[in-house]
Amino acid sequence: MIYTLTLNPAIDVSLHVKDGLMPGSINKSYAMRSDPGGKGINVSKNLKTMGKESVVCVGVCGEDGEKLLSKLKTEFEVISVVYPSGNTRTNIKISGENGVTTDINAEGPYYDKASVDTLMKVLSERLKSGDIVVISGRPPLGSPSDIYANLIRCFKQTEGVKVILDCADKYLQEGLAALPYAVKPTCDELGMENDMEGALSEASKIVSGGVAFCLVSMGKDGAVFAGSEGKFSSEAVEVKVNCTTGCGDAMTAGLAYSFDEGMKPEETFRLCMALATASAETEGTKPPFKYRVMELSDIIPICGQ
Repeated sequence: MIYTLTLNPAIDVSLHVKDGLMPGSINKSYAMRSDPGGKGINVSKNLKTMGKESVVCVGVCGEDGEKLLSKLKTEFEVISVVYPSGNTRTNIKISGENGVTTDINAEGPYYDKASVDTLMKVLSERLKSGDIVVISGRPPLGSPSDIYANLIRCFKQTEGVKVILDCADKYLQEGLAALPYAVKPTCDELGMENDMEGALSEASKIVSGGVAFCLVSMGKDGAVFAGSEGKFSSEAVEVKVNCTTGCGDAMTAGLAYSFDEGMKPEETFRLCMALATASAETEGTKPPFKYRVMELSDIIPICGQ
């Protein structure tokens, strides 16, 4: 089974404006949608569209948290805890026909150790060999820098469990030290400009340090993928972009799907790129259609080293 863990989920409100956001002006939206959001939840949505089950694990609070849980439970099996105070955040995504998306993300609740420990215990007791845990996104405010590292070490105590990490800043650095099975940073999260050769070098260093696979995304500039069996790179396929929010989560879903299916590294990378590209064509954080993902996977330009 695949489990996605989102400690700071959200309700994503997506607005579409014709010419992109115009600061200081009245912006009229011609379309709006509301979706369960947060990086791990986006991963689960993409897995579902590919026909793969997952269990959504979240921490919520307040009235918005109740609304989010209600929506999630119509689509997924959910493991949840309720934080003692605060309110689950609402994130605003404003997309224009120029392909530019502006994100306005709320902060959400503060870290509560007892709640996180409870969620970790419930999830760890369910894990068995072959399961995959995806840890995604920024944790609640005030979380210790080693929060994800501790989760990774806990879940790895069950032999054969693969942990995928997608986060940033100090949480990424501490998490890498705990040696997850795979990581999916961006160049920015690695402290570098988008550069194919530089990204390949950095991904190789991460793999040499004990992480099995590293996928570095570079948005419109493509991505690179490294593992013990080689390194791969790909430029992005040009498509009509509706919203870029969630494209990285689609790539993470590709990793989870591929590991669960036992796919080869090049096939894994191709699927990750296809999912991200198809996701860019959709509205808000709505997942793409599987048929479109498969169409794109046939034309993704992969270069191996």
